[in-house]
This record gives sequence, structure tokens and C-alpha cells, in this order.
Amino acid sequence: MKICASVGESTYTLLEKRVKRAFELGADLVELRLDYLKGVLDVKKVKSIICGFENRCILTLRSSREGGLFKGEEAQRLYLIHELSGLKPAYLDVELDAVKRVQSLSEVGEEVTLIVSKHSFTHTPNQSILDRWVKEALRFGGIAKVVTTAKNFKDNITVIEILKQAPKGRLISFCMGELGLVSRILTPLLGSPILYTSLKEATAPGQIGLSEALKLYSVLRV
Repeated sequence: MKICASVGESTYTLLEKRVKRAFELGADLVELRLDYLKGVLDVKKVKSIICGFENRCILTLRSSREGGLFKGEEAQRLYLIHELSGLKPAYLDVELDAVKRVQSLSEVGEEVTLIVSKHSFTHTPNQSILDRWVKEALRFGGIAKVVTTAKNFKDNITVIEILKQAPKGRLISFCMGELGLVSRILTPLLGSPILYTSLKEATAPGQIGLSEALKLYSVLRV
């Protein structure tokens, strides 16, 4: 399990500072939420920020349809994702719906490890729906990421169940929100390869702080 700090800032200067700070604090990976940046994304500036850290970065340009802040046209976003793949990050996060819709995105997975993600911001669907999402995402190789919203304690059990049935190390699964904290803590101990944390402000509801996560898992590993 790798601990990842998810960082989203409006300027490249702040983003670079946060990335460096996350690694200084002990993060294994840093997710750069590039959709938080203002204006048209400058891939050259992103390249400069991750220079020397490429193999420890997740690049995400999240669609507004899945909770992201990208405000441009979808064609522009897809073009930029292809450009970002050329930076050779450790992972490139792309939504399942986009990969299913655009054949060229699946081809990106031949060069960069994809995290094929699916989010539910309203609830936790039943297990059969989640199983289908996992199977569809895994068809594109890389890692599947299925994230839901916890409305009750049982939702945590549901995402843990799908994790237990998936190939070990190939599914990231947890619930967002305060009620989903249990799944955020437990799923990395049960085979989820990446734990997402926040450095300053959370980029998702219920995210654990990086420092707290590092302390927690140092204790749990004893």
C-alpha cells in the first residue's frame, strides 16, 4: 500500500510547493489534481513541476461530470490527457466512462499505467453494479478505482466486499464522506494499493490528512 497526497491548487507556483512539501512529509505518491488550476492547462509547466518525481506522481484532469473542476470542452480535456501521458507519470487517472467512449484513451494505457475510475457522489450502489464497474475498469488494464458515498455503516462493508473479490493490488475502493472513514482506513489493509490523503484542504469528502495517515499506519504496521 502506498500513501498518496492529493493536491489541488489554482496556481502552478502553489502546486509545485505543495508537491514538494508532500514528498518532504513522507508521501509515497502525489496526485496532482490539474483540474484545479486556473486557465488553460500548460503541460510544459506540469512537466517542470514533476521533473525528477515522474515515477511518484498521479496526474488527474477530472471531468466535471465526476466531481472535477475542469471547465473546458471535453475534446480539449481528452487532448490534454494524451499530452499528459507523454510526461510518463507513474499513473494517469481517467474516468471509466471516458475510456469506454474514446478508444484512444485505452491505448494510452500501453504507455502509462491507468487508474480507471468511477465515482458515485450520491450513494453506494448495490454490489452487482459495483462488481460490473470493477470488471469494466479492469478490462483496460492498470488499476480500477471505484469510489462511492457512504450513507450508512453498511456501505463500508459493501465496498470492502468488492475489494475482497478483485485481483489483489488492482482495485482502489472506498466510501467518501464522514460515514466512509472506516472504509478509507481498512481497504488499504485489505489489498487496495493506494490510500488517498490530503495535504492541506481535502480534494474529496472525508479524506484523511497525510500526517495523520502516516502516523496511523506506522502504528497499525507494528
